[in-house]
Amino acid sequence: MRRFSPQWFDALRLRRFSREWPGVSGPDAPVMPWVTPPLHPFIRKLFSMRGVVREFEPGEWLFPRVQVRSFMYVEEGLTGRILASLDGQPGAGAMALSPPMRNASGNLNWVTGRAAIGRYQALSHVRVREIRHSEMHDILKPWVNQDVFLLVMGQAELINLSDRMGFAVLALLPAMERLKALFLSWALFYGRITEESGRCWVRFPVPGRKAHIAQVIRTSLVTLDSLLSELRAGAGYEREGDFCRLEASALQSVHDWMHHADGEGAYIARPKRVEEMLLAAEAEDHAD
Repeated sequence: MRRFSPQWFDALRLRRFSREWPGVSGPDAPVMPWVTPPLHPFIRKLFSMRGVVREFEPGEWLFPRVQVRSFMYVEEGLTGRILASLDGQPGAGAMALSPPMRNASGNLNWVTGRAAIGRYQALSHVRVREIRHSEMHDILKPWVNQDVFLLVMGQAELINLSDRMGFAVLALLPAMERLKALFLSWALFYGRITEESGRCWVRFPVPGRKAHIAQVIRTSLVTLDSLLSELRAGAGYEREGDFCRLEASALQSVHDWMHHADGEGAYIARPKRVEEMLLAAEAEDHAD
């Protein structure tokens, strides 16, 4: 498999929504499917100080023996959190993505030690920091107080809510809307908005290879090619090396669905227009 370009890795280092949270509810970003917000700075600092550095090549499993006994925090590259079909059996499986500053593994069974019901894989060259579950208990003991408890619980809820929305998208939306949902999630965290001849475009690094995208949205490569052709014709979709772009308005339909799914009075209200949300997200890059 062809390696990703240095420009792609640089793009994934973007620190959007990585500042201190305004409260325990997390950063000022709506919940998105398949991609969570960055970990809180306090948690990232713990991994930087105490995590053991490990590196993986594309296709390697983070846990060869399946059972998960540690947290892994992504410093570089892209990993997949995979709810797969049985080994050797056909099927697209399902996958969420963990780019830099996110948790690659370990959040599901830290306390219970139960099976995590999935696999974790490097989708590019990856550098992670690993902390064993048992060690994390000892690391957090000096900070055992309500603030840290709420922070850790808030982080866990953000991951769970992202996964819940991902499963809802897979269960309820047709293939084209699933693809748009992935592109919208990725654009929120990595997109750049430009205007050309009165049209608003969003450009972002590709969220993995075609096989990875197909697995996230749970479809075949043949269907994915058909969907991309449709976007090319209707929304000006273009692939530029390890980056792609399309008209932002093409993502409005799935943005509307997410707005409806949130219901009235959501903590982070999605604006009416998808372009407004993406512009506000990009403004985060320049915030103090």
